[in-house]
Amino acid sequence: MNKSGPLLIISYSQEEAGNLAELAKSLGFPDAQMAVGPASETVKVLDARPSAPDYLIIDIGTRGKDVLPELDEIALHCEANVNVIVIGSVNDITFYRELKSRGIVEYFPRPIDAKDIKTAMTQAASQQRPQASGSSAHGTVITCMSAASGDGASTLAVNLSYCMATEHNQSTVLVDMDYQFGLIAKSLDLTAPFGIKELFDHPDRGLDDTLVEKMLVKYGDKFKVISAPNELRMLPQVSPELIHSLINILRARFKFVFIDVPNLWTPWTAAALKYSDHNILVAQLWLRSLTHTTRQLSAWHAAGVDRNKTSLVINRSGAKFKEAVSAEDFERISHHTIEAHLNNDIKAVVNAETQGKTIFEIGQGALLQQQVKQISQHIMARFQGETKTATAAVDTGAGKKGLKGLFDKKAGA
Repeated sequence: MNKSGPLLIISYSQEEAGNLAELAKSLGFPDAQMAVGPASETVKVLDARPSAPDYLIIDIGTRGKDVLPELDEIALHCEANVNVIVIGSVNDITFYRELKSRGIVEYFPRPIDAKDIKTAMTQAASQQRPQASGSSAHGTVITCMSAASGDGASTLAVNLSYCMATEHNQSTVLVDMDYQFGLIAKSLDLTAPFGIKELFDHPDRGLDDTLVEKMLVKYGDKFKVISAPNELRMLPQVSPELIHSLINILRARFKFVFIDVPNLWTPWTAAALKYSDHNILVAQLWLRSLTHTTRQLSAWHAAGVDRNKTSLVINRSGAKFKEAVSAEDFERISHHTIEAHLNNDIKAVVNAETQGKTIFEIGQGALLQQQVKQISQHIMARFQGETKTATAAVDTGAGKKGLKGLFDKKAGA
């Protein structure tokens, strides 16, 4: 059993241990840790773990109100962000209210349905909000997605996550979720025999720290990558719960988790956006990108993605297109403020990708480097409380400022 995985099950009865192990598999946690015995024994298991579980399921058997002091004792050994679900045999509204008043996610009297428990776990995690300061034990998750294919979200994700790891010395991981066309590993000249395919191709075997460790490829002291497959493959069925589990595990391991989300609209891409702390939508000042930006923002809102957690970044600023639109018209039609511009430095980007490096490593694209650094500084200011590195906006050369209050909105606003 995994002693650092996201799920810990406490059972008051040895007889139920087998059934609870099967329940864990149904929930997608085949390696969940199990603790059997009274509270005085199970708290030792909690204290011995290297990190707190994301979810704690407690099976109290036939116990009723007399178990409440023991649950209170267990609570003293849990971190505040642990989602607790209780299973029992008592079906009493007063007892239910007593449990809910203690902050548990839900109480399920037998017979139980794994689907109901999974729904409760998913809803609990989606309602959690990370703290704006650096005091939270969980890392910050940020997605990058292109409004239209080719708008440059992957380029921003690579350079922004690398900047976070090197300029700010933060443990950082970049996840290439573009299963079919992701080239992040190739752009960094990485050999990655494993990656996101280990998760997408085998969803039924569950996800734990061991599998995640297998998926990671190191790129420098503080930077790791989870790559997409090298070969073109048919896209498998991916559940939102699988994405949610991956995000939770990565949160516990890294200060910053960047996810390059493919230009698709599916339940699992929506889950990546919804369970993240902030989303960056990368667009260009032309008609196709404007159209898709408007459609995406509308769809994101309908799916429950907080509009205040979305930043619109214009890539290749200063480029001239046949169907170019002004920044003002882009904001007016999309109903969203442009919060940053990235310089149109195709030469620096192409040279970096050709050499298998970032723009920072090849020393080209000084203005583009500065703009990416500024975005990283504002991320640090918002999620880590580090304001000393934030600098003034720089001119993109397109008559617009490089930053317009990126990430300045209050967390949870």
